[in-house]
Amino acid sequence: MKKNIDVSFVMTVYNKEYYLPSVLKALLGQTGLENPEFIFIDDHSSDKSVEIIRRFTQGIKNVTLIANTDNRGISPRINQGISLAAGKYTRMLDSDDIFPIDSTQKMLALAEELNADMVYGTFSKTGKEPQLLENESMSHDFSYTYNENALMGVLNGRFTRMGQLIKTDILKKAKGADERVFIQDESIPLRAAIHAKGLIKIDDDVVLVPKEIGNFSGNKIQLDNDRFMAYYYTLEDNAKLPEEALKLMYQRAVSAYWKYIKKTKPMPFLHEGFFKYLAVKTHPELPDWEYLKKMQKEFLSLSGIRRITNPLYSLEK
Repeated sequence: MKKNIDVSFVMTVYNKEYYLPSVLKALLGQTGLENPEFIFIDDHSSDKSVEIIRRFTQGIKNVTLIANTDNRGISPRINQGISLAAGKYTRMLDSDDIFPIDSTQKMLALAEELNADMVYGTFSKTGKEPQLLENESMSHDFSYTYNENALMGVLNGRFTRMGQLIKTDILKKAKGADERVFIQDESIPLRAAIHAKGLIKIDDDVVLVPKEIGNFSGNKIQLDNDRFMAYYYTLEDNAKLPEEALKLMYQRAVSAYWKYIKKTKPMPFLHEGFFKYLAVKTHPELPDWEYLKKMQKEFLSLSGIRRITNPLYSLEK
């Protein structure tokens, strides 16, 4: 059994052979950590992703590689990794995102100093080849803010990439990823923040995004759908949260629907979604469940949206 792990890194992988050499160099080269572990969950890649991970991690201690023989999707694989995490903190990453080599060290130091359960920062879409980002560091003079109320910190912030540092017991208490949502960039921090005490926002890049090829972020309707579902299911599961939080989550759900309307409907500014968006933006209100279910029904009717139809590793179990 692994002991005294300071940070567990959980990476989900699916056909990212182009990025992995650079991603792994930056990940395995994270500075200032005493005893990290590295958990790689492959979702049945058809390229050389698993072979590359095995080659780069040869001789590295505390490495777990799960080469799954079926494809389940992002959320179940994240939960599969979280279930194995033994560290005090967990930091998740996509297999095409690069961490500045000192980012975890600096995030961990702040978490310990301020006794915060969650730390996150900004990211940049660099447009650069991944090889040019392998040895990047954070700024020496970055600023940060601390919010004792982690949930309000998340609701008033913007979580749009993986890369947060979260206490592992908080992540497991939150039951990991919501397998009803395909992309977890907003869902995981939202679920974790409900149980967390203290959140730090660093005003510097903790994730560097290289030149993108075939990324899910290109499917803007998928992002609108997953953003809406993240807030819909969190509202459904947590009706007793403070009213201020419920109002903000409802506002976020309506906003996601409005972004979808703008992309898909003729004359969107005459659509009821626009007027509802204006109403909750200017006068926040408690969730209108009739309207929420109407929006959900429309999202669920969309074709071309990836969903987890057969959850397997949910921490809900």
